[in-house]
Amino acid sequence: MKLNSKCIPSGIMAGLLAGAVLIVLFFFFDLARGEPLATPTFLSGALLGEESVVAAPLRIALFTIAHFAVFIVLGIIAAVVVDLTGIPRNLLLGTAYGLFGCSLVFYAALVISGARILQAPAWPVVFFGNVVAGAVMVGYLRWAGSETGLTGVLSRLAGQRVFREGITVGLLGAGAVALWFLIVDSVVGRPLFTPGALGSAFLYGVAAADNVVVSASTVVGYTLFHIAGFITVGVVASALVTHAERFPPLFFGLIILFVVFETFFVFMAAMLGTWLMEELAWWSVLAGNLLGALVMGGYLWKAHPELQEKLRDEVLWAEP
Repeated sequence: MKLNSKCIPSGIMAGLLAGAVLIVLFFFFDLARGEPLATPTFLSGALLGEESVVAAPLRIALFTIAHFAVFIVLGIIAAVVVDLTGIPRNLLLGTAYGLFGCSLVFYAALVISGARILQAPAWPVVFFGNVVAGAVMVGYLRWAGSETGLTGVLSRLAGQRVFREGITVGLLGAGAVALWFLIVDSVVGRPLFTPGALGSAFLYGVAAADNVVVSASTVVGYTLFHIAGFITVGVVASALVTHAERFPPLFFGLIILFVVFETFFVFMAAMLGTWLMEELAWWSVLAGNLLGALVMGGYLWKAHPELQEKLRDEVLWAEP
């Protein structure tokens, strides 16, 4: 199968855009932590050696060139693969490519360079950044190809009920959980401790409750990821409910989704530090997430009266 003549140039531009977006994201991430350029400084040191005679600014400049070179290669690979296979250039493909492909390259490079993985930027931030970079990469390839451009994709998403509803549901769930923990923290005399603790562990790698910093950077930083996570869950839940209107047994997938979400939260907290599970009482975590699930489920229940009727149908529950 012959490659499209625009394939390689499009891949190069896609890689440059994705690499630039990732640099901007980590610039603001470092700025929020109060450590400007900490990420490129660490990575350039891993690439050229901390003891290198090359001055830090030059090391960062050389690393930036290498960063763009790697993303150009990743962009070309993505462009060639989608051109040869005909895989749809959609955001799902982009996020998957960023999450797995870009993250694999990142950590493989750290291992090869001999850098200490634990000193690398927090893994949730790395994964999030790579997901965004992958989405930008494939989004550009879609725009540059014969398919509808990225703006068309976004317009299409905005026009779909699942995404509109999922965003609304996610925001409602995120707000309910945030309000719950604000009340719990205020009652025990430490307002905003929960988002501050999670943000301190998430952004700064804090390993003890005594080092928790309740500040705008930790609270707002964690809140952004909190909202993004709930919106993702909201979109998945909305898709499940929409499909359950045609196949009601799929409704039970929402229960599985809730269990998976709870498990993921506990797993993430354990990865960030066992001290978090000691400081954040299990009952408050369970109650908060249950409240969020009830709010999200209640909204979806009201928004889908057709599903209500089908779930009340005795035929559905009749034994075969």
